[in-house]
Parts: sequence; C-alpha cells; structure tokens
Amino acid sequence: MKQKLLSLLILCGFVQTVSAQIIKQSTIYLPATVFLTDIQGQRPSEEWNRVEIKGSPFLPGEWAKAVVTLKDNRIFSGISMRLNCVNNSIHYLTSQKTEMVAPDGMIKEIVMVDSTGASPTEYRLASGFPEIGKNTAATFYERLVYGKAQLLKYTKKKLKEYKAYAGATEKEYVSNEDYYVFINNDIKEWEKGKEFLLEMLADKKEKVQEYINEQK
Repeated sequence: MKQKLLSLLILCGFVQTVSAQIIKQSTIYLPATVFLTDIQGQRPSEEWNRVEIKGSPFLPGEWAKAVVTLKDNRIFSGISMRLNCVNNSIHYLTSQKTEMVAPDGMIKEIVMVDSTGASPTEYRLASGFPEIGKNTAATFYERLVYGKAQLLKYTKKKLKEYKAYAGATEKEYVSNEDYYVFINNDIKEWEKGKEFLLEMLADKKEKVQEYINEQK
C-alpha cells in the first residue's frame, strides 16, 4: 500500500521522499548538554523495561541517536531517544544514562538513526498535526513521505496476555499500524478504495483515475 500511494503522490507532484531532503548546511546544531539542561523530564515507570515481557514497547527497540527540533525551532544533536508506542511519549537518556520522559508539546520533530541492525535505519517523527480520533496535536507520527501531501504512520503497541504451554501465562507487546494522509491542512485516515483517493486529491482527479486504471 505504502509504495503504490507514494508512487501516486509523486505522479501528482504532491510529495518527495523524506530521504531525499537535504538539511541545509547553515543549520546550527546546539550541543546535547543544552537540551538535557532545558528539558525537565520525568522518570518513567519501571514497567517499560521488564525483561520477562516479550517484544518491546519502543520504536526502535533499542536507543537511537537523534537530531531533535523543539517547538521554538532550536535543534539539538546526539541525543539518545526512542518512542514509547504504548502511550506515544518520547524517552531520552541524560548524560548520566538516566532514562527520562520528555514533557508533552515541547518537541516538534525527531530524526532517529538506529544502528543496531546490519544497516542503519532512519525514523522521522513529527507532531503538530490536526486532531483526529484520539490523536491530538501532540501525537507523534512517523513521516514516511513529505511535501504538499504527507503520508504518516501511527504505530500503537498493546500488552497482550495469553496462555502458553503447561498453563503458564506470558505477556508480549503487539503492534498495530494506521496510516494517515495530511494535505491542505487536513488529516484523514487512509481508507481503501478509489473514492478516498479521488476525494483527497480532487484537483488531480484525472491523473488519479488514470493511475487507478493502470494499477487496477
């Protein structure tokens, strides 16, 4: 779904891929020490790091180095962060490696690079979008594509309890992903079917219909 929608939005001239964006060389990155001094976070619950629970409540699963943009547009680099997908909060490490939770509404964008795998994986998180359902302006989405139209991914994790062998009870974090399209200052949850696309991209109706016919 993501790849076909991306192709359609590029065809209509609405988006460019996020990875294609170039950060201006004039951008000034403030040191992590300033961020850790200004952000007065709170200690998280111990439940988020219980080793007996399978899976992880976080995205990514391990700490990732991040570039952080605050609401006041100050930019910091070298912060260890991850997104709590159970309650959509941002966790970070202090200089003493103490885990903290950032206050709601203070962070605008985050670019995290997870280097634990065979190749680095980049996650771009953004907030500030209109309210929809239970999601507010403080909700963080993973921004998959960017431009006049944006494709957003919202990851929600829940703790599932089930019976294992010999009657033992086990717990595991399970993930569910929802996709949203943000265009013309409006956000809508992705729906299957051409009616949704024709409504969202009404001014490109002919191109959309042509693409739908080609891709069946």
